[in-house]
Amino acid sequence: MDGNLLGKIVKFNAQASGRDKLFRLVQYCSKFIGWYLQQASVAEDFVQKLQLISNALSTCRKFLRVGKSADFVHAALQSLHISDDVLRWTITVSKVNQAVYLVFDHIVLAGRLGIAKVDKDKWNRLSAQFWLVTLVLGMTRDVYDLINCIGRDLRDRDAKLSQQRKVSGETLDNNNLHRPRKAVPSKSRVVWRSVADNKPLVLDLVKNLSDLVLPLEALGHIQASPGVQGLFGVLSSVIGIVTTWEPLLRLVPA
Repeated sequence: MDGNLLGKIVKFNAQASGRDKLFRLVQYCSKFIGWYLQQASVAEDFVQKLQLISNALSTCRKFLRVGKSADFVHAALQSLHISDDVLRWTITVSKVNQAVYLVFDHIVLAGRLGIAKVDKDKWNRLSAQFWLVTLVLGMTRDVYDLINCIGRDLRDRDAKLSQQRKVSGETLDNNNLHRPRKAVPSKSRVVWRSVADNKPLVLDLVKNLSDLVLPLEALGHIQASPGVQGLFGVLSSVIGIVTTWEPLLRLVPA
């Protein structure tokens, strides 16, 4: 095995966030496969095992997140120094929401373990509400940042076009030969290029959109089958793994 690849695997496995995302992927894969097999009315015993795996991983992930609320509070304090007003408040409030969401998650975990008698439905609902707000804030930040990037690239394109028009009448010599002009890309091409050049933003937006199905379904705003939940959960988990594996694809500031 290539030494660099082995090093990346070790680094990924050493991160709590990396293990959490890997467990999350297996959890939602189990949920989707279990739903699919249930619809086909086959392998009922295997479906039950997949359900047990999904539930066990859900509990395990809650353990991994114990105490992580402090990390988000610290991140929220750090984000207060961001100069851009929109980024500062969307990121800061998002971090605060994540911290509160995890507190509720810890209460649900205590109920699962029998440590305390809690109203699981109530706390699950509150947790989903804060998660939903976090995702909406994340998408707001992604769209805002992406619009700014596209706007900047379009302004650069217009500036080049304007400059090209100014020099179009100049001559190279007395033969009145015009300078050869470099083609300026169309606006649509500039937009697509801008999107393609901002992979971290696009990946984060797709991840947030995929996760949006889960709290919306938990709160009863939409009806999504376990298969749909599993599919979108797998998609967002894969993106989470990719961005953890490759730091250059990680959104900054986040």
